[in-house]
Amino acid sequence: MNQFENYKKSLEDYLQSVEFIYSGDIISSTNLRLSEKKQHSSFSADLFSKLMIEIYNLSIKKMFEKSKDIIIHRNNFVDAYQVIDKLISDGFSSKLLFFSNNSNTNLNLGGNNSFKDPEDGHTFLPTYFTRQFKMMSFGVDVSCFFCPIIEDTVDDCHFYIVDKPIQSMVWSLQNIDYSINKSFSMNEHQIKIPIYDCDYNVYRVRVVNTQKLREDKINSILNDN
Repeated sequence: MNQFENYKKSLEDYLQSVEFIYSGDIISSTNLRLSEKKQHSSFSADLFSKLMIEIYNLSIKKMFEKSKDIIIHRNNFVDAYQVIDKLISDGFSSKLLFFSNNSNTNLNLGGNNSFKDPEDGHTFLPTYFTRQFKMMSFGVDVSCFFCPIIEDTVDDCHFYIVDKPIQSMVWSLQNIDYSINKSFSMNEHQIKIPIYDCDYNVYRVRVVNTQKLREDKINSILNDN
């Protein structure tokens, strides 16, 4: 499809700036299919935007599954640099940080705003694909991204620190298939694309207050019994 091939080059250039999703080290792959009925028979940027959001959600949820917990008592938490510096000193290459509005507000991570998903349709991808701020520690730049699907609370704040990209769109785009099945009234636009499980390490940092730690311990004891 020539129209999509022309578009793909611009897309590749754009996605290179989305550092957490572009060039991950591949372990394995699965296929993803997305389709939608449309009246027109030209390439749909809207459908591809929906595909990117789906890939984002799957990749972030995989990141959640892979994460190892670092639990810090709220009274002992200074700032995110404290955690990043310790990980770096232990040989962990901190490159990416994903945060929620809750953790940003309550832990003073560095974002000055409350981040929301745009609903006006004026941007190709939601703003959470864009780096919000950087943290520098021992000469290492840590890129910080708002993540809307992190679920935490004021008493149990979460942020994630990762050493490498969590997805490999550079290869997904090379192996994408975009097709249009034409019919009289509506045309079916279909995208088939591989998505990847990538090689990276990730820590979920939980900053927890005393009462929450007590509740977790009590629940653990009750569950064991």
